[in-house]
Amino acid sequence: MKKWIIIGAALVLALALVGSGYLLVSRLGGLGVEDPGLQEAALDVGGVPVEVELGEISSLMVLDATVRAEPGEPVRARNGGTVAHLWVADGAEVERGAPIVNVKVPDESGPVAGEDGEAPAAPATTEVTLYAPADGAVSGLEDVLVGDVLEPGAVVATVSPEEFRAVAPIPANDLYRFYEDPRDIMLQIDKGPPAAECAFLSLGPAEGGAEAPAEEGGGAGGGAGGGAELACRVPADLEVFDGVQGKLSVSTGSATNVVVVPVTAVRGSAESGEVVVVASDGTQEAREVGLGVSDGSFVEVTEGLSVGEQVLDPVPLDPRFDVPGAQDPGEEFPDEEFVEDGEYVEGEG
Repeated sequence: MKKWIIIGAALVLALALVGSGYLLVSRLGGLGVEDPGLQEAALDVGGVPVEVELGEISSLMVLDATVRAEPGEPVRARNGGTVAHLWVADGAEVERGAPIVNVKVPDESGPVAGEDGEAPAAPATTEVTLYAPADGAVSGLEDVLVGDVLEPGAVVATVSPEEFRAVAPIPANDLYRFYEDPRDIMLQIDKGPPAAECAFLSLGPAEGGAEAPAEEGGGAGGGAGGGAELACRVPADLEVFDGVQGKLSVSTGSATNVVVVPVTAVRGSAESGEVVVVASDGTQEAREVGLGVSDGSFVEVTEGLSVGEQVLDPVPLDPRFDVPGAQDPGEEFPDEEFVEDGEYVEGEG
């Protein structure tokens, strides 16, 4: 008896929703409604014509960021050799071209023969000076001693500039929101100094992104590829430390006096899309359009529409993806009920 009461209540609810134009044909079929007229009414998804207008759009993103010290440049003993002299101590501030280490290397002319048949003398050597490849602080010399033998290509020291960059990871799909290299970036350090401009450096693959493990549970940012990352130069007068956290406010694009429509009136959101144009006589036409900047609420239409035309908002679902029985993955039925043959029945638990 309880089962039939639940079925009857569901049917009454279905009929009420049809009057509002929100119930899909597939669900009406599941409830056993066979009236063709009722099914036609169910096709109305609630879209209404809205007029195409001129407007202004500014796309802004706020990203979590981490401050990183710029990596140093190596002082490398290309031909190896033996350490002969240290010009500076570890931690010293040097300018590009300053001497760092002298290294003895074999003379390319080869060993010198002994006199009067004596055994050859020790191989001749020459001293080579290794210079700083950039301005910055020297590190790595604390364990280097005169007399140490260096393998060819060994890094003797590193010269690191006193510069920092702010780096923000970007999920791969959000790259569609970058219409050009961002020029307006503000950096706000958590619990730090006031926000300051951060000059754009790069936008590309995340460092080590391919090796980054996926987050447990498939959270955002997990999975192979690692998305991309945005980097900007931290101002020299902004006090920061390696590893501090903050946020970047990034302007990814803007447009003024352009044709705009609500994003809900377009199928697609990057480069091109499709709208349903409503003529003055009420007829409808699916039309491809070019898309530009979007702020999440409105999107620029670069071609395909004119001011004064009308489009359906929201646009109906593309019929190629409007599959009967399709369900939002986030939609869940109550714990005490489940669907069986289009009917709600009481669960056991």
